[in-house]
Amino acid sequence: MLDLGQRLWAIVSDVPAAGYSEEAVRRGLQNLEWVSRRAMAHEAVIEHFLSAPAVLPMQLFTLFTSDARVIEYVQRERRRIDRILSRIERQLEWGLRLTFDEKAARDAVERAHSPTVRGGGTTRETVRTFKVRQPGAAYLARKRDLLDVTRVQLAEARTEANRLYRALARQATEARRRSETEQAAPGSRLLLDAAFLVPARRSGSFRSALRKNARTLDGTGVVVSLTGPWPAYNFIDQRAAVARSRATARGAR
Repeated sequence: MLDLGQRLWAIVSDVPAAGYSEEAVRRGLQNLEWVSRRAMAHEAVIEHFLSAPAVLPMQLFTLFTSDARVIEYVQRERRRIDRILSRIERQLEWGLRLTFDEKAARDAVERAHSPTVRGGGTTRETVRTFKVRQPGAAYLARKRDLLDVTRVQLAEARTEANRLYRALARQATEARRRSETEQAAPGSRLLLDAAFLVPARRSGSFRSALRKNARTLDGTGVVVSLTGPWPAYNFIDQRAAVARSRATARGAR
């Protein structure tokens, strides 16, 4: 660790120059396993210091030839670094993804339209379940609802994803929605890909708000995936912070 003054420290480690020369890194970037091992080690170090008041992660493969060059860089960028650290201090990032599972939605329709009766012999072991033949109207209703899975339910799921994003943004200091990822492929079933900057002391409240607001998604085929807490990876760029979505609302501190 390098003491940079005024409560700022740089976490550094030594690497062999031959293994991290420009040419060596260029070759390594062509090998996914090589990159993955180093990315996981890099992430482990960052997470180890996650309890610090603020952590500013540097990009993977940020290399300096000496400790002196690290200090020189920080001195040159000190004002910008201090602004970022002040903005993310005691804040954690949470990632949220909502995806539409068409099979789960279809299974829910099938269960809703497939009443069963139970019967059997005189012992508990012989109890069996039988399907009940559906009348014409029920059959048509089932077919209609199965068609609605892709036509109607997907549209409704997108509406619910928008609602959930706005509700959670109100619980956060900042929120970012990665719309370009959601729209990366035509017909994408990725409904929401978002990151939220949340005061560390409000992490429990944020998770509770997610559980409460996600209850309306039960049985809709929408899969909720929350990850974190992470360092504020998506909230370091000040320019992006200024241009954030209007849906973002500042939470109470």
